[in-house]
Amino acid sequence: MVPVQILNPNEMATPRTPDDLYAWVICKCRELSASPEAKAYARSGATLPKKFYDELFPLATFVSREYSGRSDVLVQPSLGNDNFDATIKFSAPNERIIFVETTYAKDGYDESLRMEVLAKEGHVSLSGPISKSGRRGSADRVVTVTPEATRRSEQFATYLDLIQARLEAKSKGQYGPHHVLLVAVDDYLPLAQDYDWPLVDQRARSWITDLALDFGRVVFVGIAGRLLLSYSLPLLPEESKAL
Repeated sequence: MVPVQILNPNEMATPRTPDDLYAWVICKCRELSASPEAKAYARSGATLPKKFYDELFPLATFVSREYSGRSDVLVQPSLGNDNFDATIKFSAPNERIIFVETTYAKDGYDESLRMEVLAKEGHVSLSGPISKSGRRGSADRVVTVTPEATRRSEQFATYLDLIQARLEAKSKGQYGPHHVLLVAVDDYLPLAQDYDWPLVDQRARSWITDLALDFGRVVFVGIAGRLLLSYSLPLLPEESKAL
């Protein structure tokens, strides 16, 4: 059994400076990988680890890049059902608050099936087709991942479509100019090559121009901590032009 102290709601929702939040998140990442039991909990898809990896980790990565060294900034994740996942508060004299809505550009269902295989076999291919039978948790449940190489160009194109789908989903909500849309993207595999980033930027400007996104800003942050693209809304005509 995993100690409940690894993740608990009160600690997750504690206001912290950007540097403190990032340090806390990295510490928890280590704890969540410190034993087989902790790893199983981290991969379980339970509410708290899912919230941690899908929202707090991208948030900490973003604020550590944006506000590192600032003691006048407090970041507080929200675990409730508000139309934001975190707040960023600035002390006087520029006292203000920013609301952060986070979305993770990934195929959650595909990931959950691969996590089943990983938990059972100790390893899993990150690409290749998946077959399954039986209900999850049942004795006859079988999930099989067939390792198969994927052309990098196909992987890249598919991932861009996934990012677009997440933006389209967020275009259906009402937020406002004080909200930032934080889009977590995988800059470890599909967006690993720096020379692809100009095309990501070009596509991002096109998506933002075409979609009715009700945010004051859209930020793409890489989960590996490398990619960071930021856009203030609405884009000016010259900003929306392709590179």
